[in-house]
Amino acid sequence: MLSELERTLGERAPSNGLQLTDASALSSHPTDSSRVLLGLMALAHKARSGPAADQELLEGVIDSGVLRSLLSALHFRDPGTLHHVRRTANVATSLARFLGWEGRHLKILEVAALLHDMGKVGVPDNVLFKPTALSPDEAELMLLHGNIGLDVLQACRVDPLVLEFIGSTHTYSEGATSRFRNINEVPMGARILTIADAYDSLRTEQAYRPGKKHAEVMAILGQNSGTQFDGNIVSALGRCCQDHGPTDYEPGVSNPGLNANGLGPLEALEASTLCHIFNHLYLLESLYDGFYLIDSDMRVVVWNRGMDRLLGRSATEMLNRTWTDRELSFTDLKGKSLGEDELPLQRVLTTGRSVTVSLSARHANGDSKEIELQTVPLLDTEQRLYGVAGIVRDLARAGRKPQDFRELRNAATRDPLTLLANRGELETQLAVHLADQLRSPQANPFSVIFVDVDHFKSINDNYGHSVGDKVLVDLARLMQKEMYSGEVVARYGGEEFVILCPDADLETAFTRAERLRISVSKMKLAEMPGRGLTASLGVSRYEEGDSVDSLLRRADQALYLSKHGGRNRTNSLTLAQARGARENNDGPTDKDPLIFRAEFDALVSNDMVIYKLGGFITDNDTKLVKVTQTQVIMHVGRVSFIPYWGKDAASQPVELELNIGKRVGGHNPNAASCNTKLTVQMKPRGWIRQPEIFQERAKQVFKDLRAFFVAETPLT
Repeated sequence: MLSELERTLGERAPSNGLQLTDASALSSHPTDSSRVLLGLMALAHKARSGPAADQELLEGVIDSGVLRSLLSALHFRDPGTLHHVRRTANVATSLARFLGWEGRHLKILEVAALLHDMGKVGVPDNVLFKPTALSPDEAELMLLHGNIGLDVLQACRVDPLVLEFIGSTHTYSEGATSRFRNINEVPMGARILTIADAYDSLRTEQAYRPGKKHAEVMAILGQNSGTQFDGNIVSALGRCCQDHGPTDYEPGVSNPGLNANGLGPLEALEASTLCHIFNHLYLLESLYDGFYLIDSDMRVVVWNRGMDRLLGRSATEMLNRTWTDRELSFTDLKGKSLGEDELPLQRVLTTGRSVTVSLSARHANGDSKEIELQTVPLLDTEQRLYGVAGIVRDLARAGRKPQDFRELRNAATRDPLTLLANRGELETQLAVHLADQLRSPQANPFSVIFVDVDHFKSINDNYGHSVGDKVLVDLARLMQKEMYSGEVVARYGGEEFVILCPDADLETAFTRAERLRISVSKMKLAEMPGRGLTASLGVSRYEEGDSVDSLLRRADQALYLSKHGGRNRTNSLTLAQARGARENNDGPTDKDPLIFRAEFDALVSNDMVIYKLGGFITDNDTKLVKVTQTQVIMHVGRVSFIPYWGKDAASQPVELELNIGKRVGGHNPNAASCNTKLTVQMKPRGWIRQPEIFQERAKQVFKDLRAFFVAETPLT
């Protein structure tokens, strides 16, 4: 279905659309950066001189020829994305009209919805259409599409509110990296667009799941109100659909009538050229720290987010501003001011050639930033100047390219198999949320969900580890798609995952966990025909006095209840419930599998026991906790921030209690050497659900301890 705006434009006289300067040359010189950027500058030039008749229809929001060209390029690149943005525009405008929007603001929202995914035009096929999980590099490339779309839309001179709506929608979806503290800070248009976008995505069939029914989608949006979605707007969408009926979605079909009219030869060439421009912008965004474009009137027409991050100056501040090199207070690297003939722009205008120079620029906060600036003239085939491009690299990166840092960051924060956050990143995020909670006790609490795949060992045993890995990757993808409130989904280890849910009480987190559990049970596993997958989950929320350790331990206890209650279920535990369970426990006994007890006779006197322990402490990464004449308590091994047992001895910590008994077997109480009875008790520190692993670890610690006392021959 076409949007209202597109239907109106389609009734106008046909147009060849935007004609990019020297399009054939652009296509035949794919590595020539200046020619590609010249095409982007031609787009800006066309947008500035668009026909006045169309401005009445679009009310100055965007030039109609530019809009047609952009949508043609999206159609040329991926009809499926075009279907999505058109449906999203219909949902967004219907919802906004229901909320009382009209006139120019309604037009701005419709244009923003139609163009919010324009950046996908430049995503390579192997990434855009990949049916399985993306690699770290591919995921990083896909995340750039929001920035790329804004770069092009800036050049198209769209209304600033369109940029604000699209930019805010993409920024808020980034969760922890967002500049917004809460949903109320997001512009209303972006909140409407975010809900319309999510609604259509959930209703439409995806490669990893079927499309959901209207009632299911509304339940998901409602569960995540107040965090990812504005609850009032979600409620309005529900009432709007009750009055007018929800949009019909046929599984596997996205409005097939949209492809009825193909592109003509000129339109196809222009669309191909635009796709090439988008593709080249991905290179600029990936290889450099920032770039900007200046038109022939010396006004800024593109100021990408990299420039904002690098120099602290926003696009809102810089776009349409008259440019001079004095704007950024350029100096050489020693702080000396540059002469007029030394300024990069002046040198380019004088010589007509590219200039690359290392210099210092002034950050908005007054600091100096050392940069490498490549200034490139944008000339057509007749050497007419259309503008200038500035391509910037941050010299503080010590020779590394931006993608090098992304690779290092991914290696440090991402699990290499599933691409989820790894344990270290989870620890960081938990620490941040705990600190925020302690600073603002009245703020909404956060919760955690522990997820464990049921009978996963049998998958590896029966189908092989490659199939097991594929199952984990598919499960990770499902969890990411099922979470809509800025959750941090992390792989904790093996088949265990932890989900951090910001601003979620216990009931909300439990509901999300149950929704996830049901989705897991419905997963399609081509590698295991006839066999399904289930998971057990445990939920806890932050309560006053909680540490990260106690919060996660409680979620783990809840998971234990799910496992021992029959699996494929969800349990939650409050602090009071966990305490009650401990109080009702009769306490450890000799049969407790997580308690190890043993004793031996040491061939040393009582007063030599502490001395002999010195060697054991040195060799076994041991910390003394308590020392008396009759008792020593030690911690053997170290507990990590999230105290779950690992695979090596150092990450399997135990508490060792050594009780020093009376001398035995010695006839002379004043003798220098005689036997002393030592009683040992050990229990695990941290989390361990496999008693046999603990018992093996305890036996080895006991063996090592005993060797320091009984391997010595008594004196005669």
